[in-house]
Amino acid sequence: MEQWMNHAERIRQETGLPIVCLQISQNEADQIRHEQEQKGWELVASAGDGTTVTLVLIETTSWHASARALLGLFFSSATSKSEAILTDQVSTWLQSISSDSPLPPPSRLEQQWSWREKRAVFLIERCRPESTLDWYSLQPLLHDFFKGEHTSLTFIPLGHLYYLLLVPISMLGNQNEPDEHLEWASGVHDLIANERMEHVRLLVSFPIATPLQLEKAVRQLFTLSHALTQFCPRVMVAGSWHYPLEQWAITLPTGISQKLARSIQSELTAHPLTEEQMETLETLFRCHLNISDTSRQLFLHRNTLLYRLDKLTEQTGLDPRQFSHAVLLKLFLLFRQN
Repeated sequence: MEQWMNHAERIRQETGLPIVCLQISQNEADQIRHEQEQKGWELVASAGDGTTVTLVLIETTSWHASARALLGLFFSSATSKSEAILTDQVSTWLQSISSDSPLPPPSRLEQQWSWREKRAVFLIERCRPESTLDWYSLQPLLHDFFKGEHTSLTFIPLGHLYYLLLVPISMLGNQNEPDEHLEWASGVHDLIANERMEHVRLLVSFPIATPLQLEKAVRQLFTLSHALTQFCPRVMVAGSWHYPLEQWAITLPTGISQKLARSIQSELTAHPLTEEQMETLETLFRCHLNISDTSRQLFLHRNTLLYRLDKLTEQTGLDPRQFSHAVLLKLFLLFRQN
């Protein structure tokens, strides 16, 4: 990066504008960049070789937009060769997690890819396999959405169907609550749906502190993805902590699933449930057995809902307002539909 050093020095001398080019160790990069940002400096380009990192920074308030635009002529923000190789290695490792023969993580992963803060893990899933959406075309859109520099967000393609996005917690306003991350996932989903007209599913896991924790997070997200595809195909945004019953069911061998379905069926005295009854049950379970919330969701008077539930109890012998009965009915719906 000697060329970058020369370009920065020449620009500073000829224009008088504040610009610096720093060469530092990989482990110091995030901390130094954060410190400079606190002082009003902005990162405009970076590149690394796995050991050292070169950062080009400018003092934001001193640079006019037209002058900033010219910096791209001198400092290419393209991913360095070593970074591209590491991304490919991580992609291969994470894709192997869903197979029967998972690969070990890349060697010295945490040394090559040191993190100063936790990252939120978002999995973007293509819902139409025939879609021609180019994953890389989403990067500028997502940079604008999260208001980040090119080094802040990490994009990892996982084959044709999946795309992994890692976002530093600071770019989410240092929000740590699961529901807050779910709101960000909803925002990304709406962004892609509206701007690219693409049918995608957005899944998010709990934040992780190190690259090696990616294995557990991605494994959970893959399990959730398969569970939603099988049991809840209309759900487009979810967290890894959602749908635990469906995630458990998707891991069962086929023989056990069939045996459970027959066993649960034998507990019921019902004739086949109507679409109305199934919708009522599904809404009740989604509202955590809360009658008031369920009636609002179904646009029903409370007494009408209670009448429906009484009729269902009479028909099945199970009262969904009782927890133990509700569990059996939930399992019945789960296995009956699949």
